[in-house]
Amino acid sequence: MTEFNELIKNFDRIRDYMRQFFIYGYKNRGDFDKKSGRTYDNERRRVESWLGDYVKSAYTEKGKNIYISVDSKTIPQNPLYGAWKSKSFTDNDILLHFFLLDLLFDSPEGKTAKDLADEISSRYGMVFDGQTVRLKLKEYEELGLFTSFKQGKNLFYRLLPGPASPNGGTLSPDTWQALLSAVTFYQEAAPFGFVGSTILDEADMENHLFQFKHHFIVHTLEDGVLGEILTAMKERKKISFINRSRRSQNSSTVTGIPLKIYVSTQTGRRYLCLYLEGPRRFLNYRLDSITAVTHLEICEKYEEYENALLRNMNHCWGVSFDGSSRMEELYMKLWIDEEREPHILNRLYRESRGGEILKIRDHEYLYSGLFFDTNEMLSWVKTFTGRILDIQGTNAMAIGKLVRDLETMYHMYGLPKGTEHGTV
Repeated sequence: MTEFNELIKNFDRIRDYMRQFFIYGYKNRGDFDKKSGRTYDNERRRVESWLGDYVKSAYTEKGKNIYISVDSKTIPQNPLYGAWKSKSFTDNDILLHFFLLDLLFDSPEGKTAKDLADEISSRYGMVFDGQTVRLKLKEYEELGLFTSFKQGKNLFYRLLPGPASPNGGTLSPDTWQALLSAVTFYQEAAPFGFVGSTILDEADMENHLFQFKHHFIVHTLEDGVLGEILTAMKERKKISFINRSRRSQNSSTVTGIPLKIYVSTQTGRRYLCLYLEGPRRFLNYRLDSITAVTHLEICEKYEEYENALLRNMNHCWGVSFDGSSRMEELYMKLWIDEEREPHILNRLYRESRGGEILKIRDHEYLYSGLFFDTNEMLSWVKTFTGRILDIQGTNAMAIGKLVRDLETMYHMYGLPKGTEHGTV
C-alpha cells in the first residue's frame, strides 16, 4: 500500500502531475489511470500540504476538478516554490550534511573522504562507508558548497566561503538590506527565482515591495530542466532528452546542440532552440515538454551553429522553423492614412520583424519578407483587418485560410460582396 509523505522524491513526476491536475485543471481522479486511486489521493494530499489555501475545487460533468487559484497582486512569492523546498532526504543525508560542514568549517587545508569518514566515526560515533561520504562530498561540490583539489594521489575537499553578510563584517547593514530588496524583485521576475526565495527565507524576510500583473508562476517547474540545459550551453555540449508531445502524449528521445532559450512575452512560455545535425535544421521545443536531460560530448562546431542561428533568426517570426518550405515569401498591401493615423504606420515599422516596408503611393504600403513559417504571422496580419488591400505568399494554404477567415467575417457582418478584397 502506498503511504502518504509530503516530501517529493521524483520531481519530474510531481511536475507532470501538477500541470495536468492542478494548473491546467482538465483532469480529475477518474482520469488518473497510471496507478491506483489511492496513489492519486496521496499525490493530491502531498501537493495540498504545501500549497495550502491556493488549492480550489469545482464540479464539472466529469466530476470534481482540483486547481490552483492565485491572485498575483496579493501573493508575496510564487507558491510553487514549495515544490522545490519539499525534496525528500534520508536520516543519513541529514547527519552527513551537518557532520561534513562541522568538520570542514575550521579546516582550510582540506580533508580527504577517508579522513572525514574516520573523524565522523571517532568524534560522533557514527560509521559511514567511505563511498557514501565520497558521493556526498561530490554532490556538495556540484552544488557549490565544497571545492576539491589534488595533493599527490589524494583528493582533498574544503568548504567554500559563504555569502557576505553584515555579521561577517564585509557588508554594511544598509548594503545588505539593499541587496535583499534586489533579491525580493529577482525571486519573482527572473528564472531560478526559487534561489532568491531561499535567500529570503534564510534572512527571515518576505516580499512587501513588489507586485506583478503578468506573473507566470508555473514556469518555475521547468527550472530544473533549464539549469541542465544552460550548463550544457555554457560547456558547449550536445544533449539528449525525452520530449513528450502535448497533443498526442507520445514521447521521443531527441539529440542535438542547445543554442538559445526563448521566452514568450505574451505567455511566459519558454522554448529551447536546438540544432539537429542529421536533418541540418533548427527546431524549438517547449521546456514544459522536456524531461531527463543528459549531457553528451562537446560540440566542436558550436560557435558555427550559433552564428548560423543568428543569421536565421531574422526570418523567424516566432519560434517555428517548420514552414512548408525552407523559406516562405509574404507580400501584403495595406492602406494607411499617414497624416491621420501615424501610429498605425509606426506600429508597422516597429513590429515588422525583419520585413521590408515600401511606400507605393499615398496611403498605400507594401510589406514583404522571407520567413520560415507564415502560419505564425497570421494573428499579427489579422490585426490589420480593414486595411488589407491584397495579400499573397508562397504558402498557399496559410494565405487561403486567412482569406477565407476574412471573407467569413465580412459576410457575417453583412458587408457587400467584394469588400474583403480591399476595404478601409
